Amino acid sequence: MKVWSYVLICLLLMTVLFSQSEGKKRVVVGFEDESSLADLLKIPGVEKLKIIHEIKAAVLAVPEEAIDKIRGMKGIRYVEMDHIARALEFSEYQDVLWNVKMINASKVWDSYYPVVGWSSLGNGVKVAVLDTGIDYTHPELIGKVAWCAYTVGTKTYTGTKLSNCADRNGHGTHVSGIIASTINNVGNAGVAPNVTLYAVKVLNNAGYGTYSDIAEGIILAVKGPDGTVGTADDAKILSMSLGGSSDSSVLHDAVIWAYNNNAIIVAATGNEGDGDPTTDNVAYPARYSEVIAVAAIDSNYNVPSWSSDGPEVDVAAPGVNIYSTYKNSGYATLSGTSMATPHVSATIALIQAMRMAYGKQPLTFNQAYEAITKTAVDVGNPGFDVFSGYGLIDAYSAVQYALGQP
Repeated sequence: MKVWSYVLICLLLMTVLFSQSEGKKRVVVGFEDESSLADLLKIPGVEKLKIIHEIKAAVLAVPEEAIDKIRGMKGIRYVEMDHIARALEFSEYQDVLWNVKMINASKVWDSYYPVVGWSSLGNGVKVAVLDTGIDYTHPELIGKVAWCAYTVGTKTYTGTKLSNCADRNGHGTHVSGIIASTINNVGNAGVAPNVTLYAVKVLNNAGYGTYSDIAEGIILAVKGPDGTVGTADDAKILSMSLGGSSDSSVLHDAVIWAYNNNAIIVAATGNEGDGDPTTDNVAYPARYSEVIAVAAIDSNYNVPSWSSDGPEVDVAAPGVNIYSTYKNSGYATLSGTSMATPHVSATIALIQAMRMAYGKQPLTFNQAYEAITKTAVDVGNPGFDVFSGYGLIDAYSAVQYALGQP
């Protein structure tokens, strides 16, 4: 696997490197004078990227077969590959990015971004975050929140006035950063950094919301900005780091409606675990069969005792000491199945974006479910268990599996 920090630290350089025509190598050529530079640029297939006149160096994209010819030319001082550099201080990022490495999201970045482009890491996919809102002015998220739906209390709003979905709690922003934070060597990194986020504020500033508010938010999210189902602006992935202990017809009906309209809902199992495999404390809506239920796991591959357990648990994801964006353009380290859930939402976003990049249709709920459960890494007791479901999600294996489907 290539080092994930190449993407973080050398993004601009890598973008230029992999934007060159197929079969060309990025090289640096030292020349003696302007005449030798002119001769160099006349070689068929040579593409000038930049000239550093102060040190008489030309950065070029060169057909591989032309490299030896250039080495033999008069007036050429050297020819070398334009190597990738990385920062040598990385202890901070070893700590705060363990989660994206643990689920192999960084392996997806390294393996597929050079092939299908940076935009494939979520581009074209709309993920609705049903939560306390999003700090849309956060440097990591600015420009990524395209639409707002507000359903708290008696007020309903939909539109592009994002201030109506501002996050004064921090929870929704933390979740959103796990999904989509920019990869820029600052703060954290989102699993699918190029997705479009919809801020669906269904919880108040204290972090509470009624089931009907949540149900309305589900429907508005699936209908998207144009208010109709089945168009390109629909949110096909709903990330719900929330839940309650009671069943509800209005909530379940909304979930079934979303499922029937091709939406994939991912929800937190809850933080009421008791360690007893004979009890079931999974929250709603995660308990519904039309929802992908996500438990938490720590950096040592252990499910914390507080992660809700039951037969409805589908997969597990990092949920302990997760560093991500927070309100007021800040950062925070939080734990909970709330933090685990967006890892799965974003992994599904990567799957869908990658399939579109390869000219394939997005997966249905059942197909996406199969992709993440069949490729999950077994943890705990062998096979399915009520604490981690089918195991820890593996973004790289899930993407590979999904790309292998028709």
